[in-house]
Amino acid sequence: MLRGFRVGHREDLRLATGCTVFLFDVPNVAVASVCGGAPGSRELPTLFPGRLVPGVDAIVLSGGSAFGLRCSEGVVTFLRERKRGFATRTTPVPIVAQAVIYDLEVGEVAFPEAEWGYEAALRADTTVREGTVGVGTGATVGKKFGMQWAMKGGFGASEVRLPEGSIWAFVVTNALGDVYDPKSGTLLAGSRGENAERASFPSFNTTLAVVIFELSLLREELLALASLVHSALATCIRPFGTLYDGDVLFLVALGKKQPKDYLLLVQGVYEAVTEAVINSVKKASPLCGIPSCITQ
Repeated sequence: MLRGFRVGHREDLRLATGCTVFLFDVPNVAVASVCGGAPGSRELPTLFPGRLVPGVDAIVLSGGSAFGLRCSEGVVTFLRERKRGFATRTTPVPIVAQAVIYDLEVGEVAFPEAEWGYEAALRADTTVREGTVGVGTGATVGKKFGMQWAMKGGFGASEVRLPEGSIWAFVVTNALGDVYDPKSGTLLAGSRGENAERASFPSFNTTLAVVIFELSLLREELLALASLVHSALATCIRPFGTLYDGDVLFLVALGKKQPKDYLLLVQGVYEAVTEAVINSVKKASPLCGIPSCITQ
């Protein structure tokens, strides 16, 4: 069960794209970290250390590449109607950060519109659907030999409980690389073209992650933890963070207790992130002729 925030999805299986919205119901501290060479985003500089606004009202993840950035307009409208946002002399201004994945080669060339973001916000709940849903609808992995050899990625979630509060991780895998179980080394989903000629130009890809801490952490502390999230993702996704990946991480702290054991915190981050990656492909279903690991 989620506490202090809610998650909502909106997807279209025929168009093979969608969006996912995180709504934050309590004050928080948030940062963003860009790991890949081809990000598509909105409001990321607002989340850098030294900025005036400490946190976010919502985070949006969507398909559609840069076209999908329109999703945030609907979420801003949703929050404005409820008078949510950073207080100014005239009206609260919603702080909505967003990152997108490139899924235009799956299904039709389509992208989420502003009303999709609004609908996802309306559907936001404290329970989470995983797999081929929301932003994970058109996600794929294992594209080093081209899209014809790819497998389904998706949206995965995980929770690890520490004595002071939970760590929730949410990952959408839309990677150039393959996905492995870091404990066993087993390939879970990836390119099926071992004997194929390598594609002359890699498809565009993105892995997005949102890690939420039910802990009290400073922005500088969150930014330091971003490298751990990057490392955890790299243990599962190989290769990770290439020039053709638009990987973006969001880290949010919304708790009141400070962690007492740093090593336990580190272990929790690794466990939550890697399990979310594994769930993203294990719970994905086939779409548009692209197989998932459950069909193997």
